[in-house]
Amino acid sequence: MSFPLLRLPDLALEEVLEQLIPKEILFLAQTSLQARRRISRHRKSYTVEIRVEDEDSGSFVEISRDCQEDFRIQVKNTRKRFDSSWRFQRSVPVRYEGDTLVSQWKQIDTAIQEILDFLMEIFQIEKVSFRICGSIDTHSAVLIVEHCISKNLKIGTIWWPFCKTDEIDKRILEASKHASDLCIIESRSSTICFNDFHLFRMYRLEILNARWMTVEQIVALRNCKQVELGYVRFDEESLNKILLGWMEDAGELEEVAICTHRRLEMEDVIIGLNLVRVQGGRNLKYYFITHNGTLFSVKASSAKSIVMKREEWEE
Repeated sequence: MSFPLLRLPDLALEEVLEQLIPKEILFLAQTSLQARRRISRHRKSYTVEIRVEDEDSGSFVEISRDCQEDFRIQVKNTRKRFDSSWRFQRSVPVRYEGDTLVSQWKQIDTAIQEILDFLMEIFQIEKVSFRICGSIDTHSAVLIVEHCISKNLKIGTIWWPFCKTDEIDKRILEASKHASDLCIIESRSSTICFNDFHLFRMYRLEILNARWMTVEQIVALRNCKQVELGYVRFDEESLNKILLGWMEDAGELEEVAICTHRRLEMEDVIIGLNLVRVQGGRNLKYYFITHNGTLFSVKASSAKSIVMKREEWEE
């Protein structure tokens, strides 16, 4: 005996939907256009997180609630056997593999955009995160992130490579401004004319190979909280300029780790800092205050690296 779920009043239907997992709601939305319309009325009462995961085996859109992965939509452009179909903006061949819906598309980037649009229709999306490292090229990844930004979706973590083309890499950095966490995994050999690093507000920013960055660009990262930069091509004088820039205005910085390509002499790195204390030990730790009275420490974490950290004043 079937239950006339869609005949329930809106309040009763909303209470039923809140008890379902995302997978069940998605399957229910595919039963008819009427079901899809009724469910979409209650999207603001059902919040999910989305993660676009790009792997060598394919691209996935993961839907989770309460920090637990629940359902994956895999995007394929192969012509293997598909025994059913789902309607996103168009009807798409699909097959079921456990908690994964495998779908067939011609283009990966437009597929993911269309899937995200469908999910926006059904759910309140708290944030969208991205990990791009396999089958999606960087240009297509930029288009997907830009699409999310145009839809006013909150961007969570972005993990992606550079394209090593100036125009696309600028768009990567422009799109990255909206992320809460950012990791750039590949390097460039030349600098990028990008002057908006002061608009970065990440909780954590990691650039595995930052040899393309300038002193001014690094100083402008003061509005991030945790920054990790690998293999910058700076000497002591350049690092000193960075620290002096942050001594003038440290913004929101809490901790910064910078790895260089050469051995460092800390005595030259700390010239001109407002030092208030030096802590002895194997690696000297230098405490200095910024112009607004915030206490920071800086030390050599290895022969080629320094770490700057916000400290608490001792009573």
